[in-house]
Amino acid sequence: MTIEAVRTDLHSLLSARGTDRQLAGGFGPAPTGLAENTVRLLGGVPADEALPTTELADAFAGALKSPAALHYSVLPGIAPLREWIGAREGVDPDRILVTNGALHALNLIFDAILEPGDVVAVESPTFPLALREASYYGATFLPVQTSENGLDLDGFEEQLRAGARPKLFYVIPDFQNPTGSTLSAQARTRLVALAEQYGFLIVSDNPYKELRFGGTAVDDFDLGSDNVIRANTFSKTLGPGLRLGWIASPEWLLPALSRIRSTQDQHTSLVTQTAVANLLHSDGTFDRIVAGGRDLYRERSSVLVDTLESALPGQLRIVRPEGGIFLWLTAADPDVDLADVQTRARALGVDFSLGRYFDPTGPVGYLGSARLGFSNQSVENLVTGANRFAEAFRA
Repeated sequence: MTIEAVRTDLHSLLSARGTDRQLAGGFGPAPTGLAENTVRLLGGVPADEALPTTELADAFAGALKSPAALHYSVLPGIAPLREWIGAREGVDPDRILVTNGALHALNLIFDAILEPGDVVAVESPTFPLALREASYYGATFLPVQTSENGLDLDGFEEQLRAGARPKLFYVIPDFQNPTGSTLSAQARTRLVALAEQYGFLIVSDNPYKELRFGGTAVDDFDLGSDNVIRANTFSKTLGPGLRLGWIASPEWLLPALSRIRSTQDQHTSLVTQTAVANLLHSDGTFDRIVAGGRDLYRERSSVLVDTLESALPGQLRIVRPEGGIFLWLTAADPDVDLADVQTRARALGVDFSLGRYFDPTGPVGYLGSARLGFSNQSVENLVTGANRFAEAFRA
């Protein structure tokens, strides 16, 4: 038998998930052949200047003074870290489970709740990697329209009254990915009431909450309800390379989450937990770091919006961000397909994320919309990128 035949035969060893190419979905096909000077307005990444490299270097050095930081740890996470997170979330530290980032948190929650065929209510549009995580467990999706005007809870309640029974509702309440909208306090209270009435779990994924640079802050979903669970991360504040997040869970769900975690990685890196806990317990350090990021993102978002509106007056609908790290725009002309614009834009040296890949029903909606990130680009690059986008759009 030839080597090629053996390799072909070995593919028969793959599981159904191992052969499911849909699980690799996300933000669309990766571009090829982009020029080196391409301005990537792709979002998701904090600014280098906002990351606390000096503070973390000191914190890791302190952690590594003892070999204890290199040993095994406890499944929920170390007490100093959970205490800080619990105080921030307003719950007992015993309700905190430290994870390897927010996606790991979602994976644990979905694993504990979902069975094949279960319905997951989601905002439309929404974060495609969360859709991928839920799809892994065989979920189907119930889209609920969201926009700068808020979540369509009237339409959602009508669906519930008509018999729809989601197992959970995945929601990004602050600076929603991708629209940048923030769910009002009244909508959050109403959604909790619906969850309690119809028996579904609200999964609040809130990684951008700390990055508000305008408007008025809104409290997260109330953890006093047994129908609410929160997932969060340090990825947008201290850096995604730490792979450090958490779950703030209702007490009834903690045993299931812990059992599932015990069959996986057991616990998050002890040295990372120890270092970050050292940084967080340094008085005022975290708030100072986050404030620096907010200042950067306020300036950069304004530059991107101002340049786009100046270059394409009246041709785009853009809601000026009050926080977060990206903006959502829609062509005023409903016949515009931004996939064509993206092709021209890439040739001109700018890239961005197409709105169609945020559609929970598949890449069929939001054809005239796009998400543009501003967080990790200089002011100069944002002006250049916006003008290249405008040139591609006009063409």
